[in-house]
Amino acid sequence: MNSFTYLSTVTSRVSTEQEHVPDHSKDDLAQQLNDEMTRAVLPVTFFVGIEVFAAFFGNLLVIYVFLIRYHVCNFRYFVLCLAFTDITSSLTTMPGEMVTQLYWHVYPVPEVCKIKSFFNVFTVSAEALCLLTIDVDRYMKVCRPLGWQMKPKHAKYVCGIIYVIAFILAVPVYFFWGTHANEKIYKNTTVTVTICEKDEEWLKTNHPLQYSVTVVVIISLCLVLMFVLYVFVARRLLMNKRFRTYTSEQRSSKTSSSIETSPDPIEINSTPDVSESDFSRREDRKSSNLNVQDCDRNIAGNAGRPESRESTLSGVSVDDDQDPREKRNKISTHHSNPRHSGSHDMASRVRRKTLIMFILTVVFIITTILYLTLLSFIARSILDTMSDSSKAVYFFFFRLYFIKHVIYPIIYGVFDQTSYEKF
Repeated sequence: MNSFTYLSTVTSRVSTEQEHVPDHSKDDLAQQLNDEMTRAVLPVTFFVGIEVFAAFFGNLLVIYVFLIRYHVCNFRYFVLCLAFTDITSSLTTMPGEMVTQLYWHVYPVPEVCKIKSFFNVFTVSAEALCLLTIDVDRYMKVCRPLGWQMKPKHAKYVCGIIYVIAFILAVPVYFFWGTHANEKIYKNTTVTVTICEKDEEWLKTNHPLQYSVTVVVIISLCLVLMFVLYVFVARRLLMNKRFRTYTSEQRSSKTSSSIETSPDPIEINSTPDVSESDFSRREDRKSSNLNVQDCDRNIAGNAGRPESRESTLSGVSVDDDQDPREKRNKISTHHSNPRHSGSHDMASRVRRKTLIMFILTVVFIITTILYLTLLSFIARSILDTMSDSSKAVYFFFFRLYFIKHVIYPIIYGVFDQTSYEKF
């Protein structure tokens, strides 16, 4: 018997054996295949479960603090927008992904797959749009402090619009995604598996792929815009810091020289026409105009309005970033101690909140890029060539995308401690 005849005989024998495998045995093999996958990623499933717990209660605390006890400002509404998005993900997408890992090859309920996939796109789209809006708001406050600023009522409406746009973007997912049957070779037997991916009705069309590419492009554009805006913000904050240092040194040197040359001791407010408070206010206005000059050359009209000047301190707009009660305290302090009018504290507050939003943006960009990259590998069927340990490592980094829902509440507590002091 030659080699060709031998191979033909073996192939026909295997085919005959597969034809005579009962359907219930094939179902058992599919279940065994699924069990192997479940055991391989079981540590990751537990990890996602911990993320669900931490994300839910962390964002629940954030919602309570910022909804009930925090003062009205843009920062409050944007944090609430992110918190509601994160808690929605912890109740839908994250548990749904745990179900997917438990029933990777024998997905039981198509509706669960559709709902999980819908909220996956909805939450990531809402989060991207919300962070982009935050970055625009920070850019306006830091780089264009005398221009038009978003007010709290605008921020509230914008958050509603973000949810509407995210919902519209996610609607096609409910139709394109679902479960479909697929054949795999397992133990020399062709078994039919049911996976949560494209819906059976749209499996042989290009519409799901075209839709996925569109969503990825939109999110990628948001990521690029976030990065560009914060480059300008960081540059402006660095310039403001240098200018404040220079101004402080100039004032110190003038004060020292005046004390040395003056024959009599200088008393504060000794001159009735020009008070030290007026001097400080004029210096702050002068500092504001110089800081904004390079960033916005079209603010002549705004700069002439007294209210525009009063709302700007050291090149940073602070209209909505401070608790009204604290503003009244600052006014009292300003009259009692002019040199410590609170301008530095308010500017520091804006810089701190800008830092918070910058960290949130960086975390989102890193986790999203990681998620999209690993998702593209699944589309290439890379899991079929991986060992169990490799699958566990792969899914750990793949599900690390959800860690941002846990990190956000921690960032609020660390960098904005006044929010949790209100708790």
